[in-house]
Amino acid sequence: MDSAIAIVGMSCRFAGCESPSALWSAIMSGRSMLTVPDSMAELPVGRKNIFNRPYPVRLGQLGSLYSCVPSMQNFPRQVNAGENQDLYFATQLAFDALTDASIRLHSTTPVRGTVRLGYAPPFNSSTVNWLQHTAFLDQTMDIIRRFMPNAPQESLDATREKLKESLPAPNASSFLLGAGYRFVSWIARECAFGGAATILDAGLITGAAVLMSAMDDLRLGHADIALAGAVTPPLERAYLEGLSGEVPFSTKTELHPFTQSADGTIPGEGGAFFVLKRREDALKSHDRIYALVKSVAVGHNPDNDGSQILREAMDAAGATTKSIGLIEADGSGVADMEEREIAAIQSLWGEHRPGSPLVGIGSVKGNIGHTIRASMAAGLVKTALALHSRVLPPQLAPEVPSEKIANLSSSAYLLTEARPWITGDPSKPRQAAVIASNFNPVNPSGGMGRNGRSAAIVLEEEPENRV
Repeated sequence: MDSAIAIVGMSCRFAGCESPSALWSAIMSGRSMLTVPDSMAELPVGRKNIFNRPYPVRLGQLGSLYSCVPSMQNFPRQVNAGENQDLYFATQLAFDALTDASIRLHSTTPVRGTVRLGYAPPFNSSTVNWLQHTAFLDQTMDIIRRFMPNAPQESLDATREKLKESLPAPNASSFLLGAGYRFVSWIARECAFGGAATILDAGLITGAAVLMSAMDDLRLGHADIALAGAVTPPLERAYLEGLSGEVPFSTKTELHPFTQSADGTIPGEGGAFFVLKRREDALKSHDRIYALVKSVAVGHNPDNDGSQILREAMDAAGATTKSIGLIEADGSGVADMEEREIAAIQSLWGEHRPGSPLVGIGSVKGNIGHTIRASMAAGLVKTALALHSRVLPPQLAPEVPSEKIANLSSSAYLLTEARPWITGDPSKPRQAAVIASNFNPVNPSGGMGRNGRSAAIVLEEEPENRV
């Protein structure tokens, strides 16, 4: 039995990109989709935050792409204030991916399918609304009483009612829809998927974690179709304040991965979904196959060695340094992380000598920002399209590349221009890897250091002449 898993459908929405084809267009044309923080982010740009660090002056924002029409998703009513809009966003992405795979929505025939979604925001409209009606309202009234100790109780009661009237009305439905498990339950129900439907959170490597779970569903025979996705909803100040304690934000207007002047990352929003099948089933159904997922590895980096997880994924996929021509790297914009990442790649490929293999690297973060839990999913979309198009895609070119990658002895080179993906051995399929690491919880500047958790995905092209 073929152990490869086929990607037969994809969807995504990231800053300025409403679909995989729009994302590919932005990548190939070298466009940055980062924009000035809008009113939703509420960032006091130009000031320092609670960690005495600057706010980002640009974000990879979804804007109107975050808005979805519930009636198109079979929801019985319109979106109301105080509800969790993330539910509609995630559902739309799932439906878009299924449509791309030519799978009928709202089927009444049971399907052996599973849903795995990466999602874990600390706040959403639903939970905040309930906090406003309870703890926040009580705290506000306590403050008013301290400043107005002689105020009549009738006046305080009237003030409380006025404050309540200014809030969205709470209801049990909006509270339940705020729970992540309802997302996947709704998606599974609307698709008639009878298998597992779960929420996963593995930080910045969430995309690899959900993909691994979905592949297990297929390989172990628990499902015939698997939906895997990851979502990072719109970023607000409260979330960015906390995130800034782990990673520095860049004060530049563009993010150029692997630049010599790296000063931090630029956060982004968005999400992506993938429809997966066993390769033999995809061939029987005559599905379009974007790429084959050969292996996924997730784990700790022992002894400060960031190469081990990539090596593990390559071994499981039967990949070598000669077969892998592209690495979609983390490329976060954090100097420490990028240096460790380049060192990990170079330790596997070795010092470059005439005739020895080279590998091109780049990062989609330059186009759409660091999309946190959806970042590996964004890289997976880019890499699958690269294999499908047989093109090595560019990243935003830095003015001065990092010395670690620009020297002549480096076996890795920065892809700053699109190149035809030519292989030395036409009989061997093209292969690529997507890698990422969580921010180091010990070192505030982040990194792939000791106890850091990393992930690697190895993809392979679907042969032009299918067997």
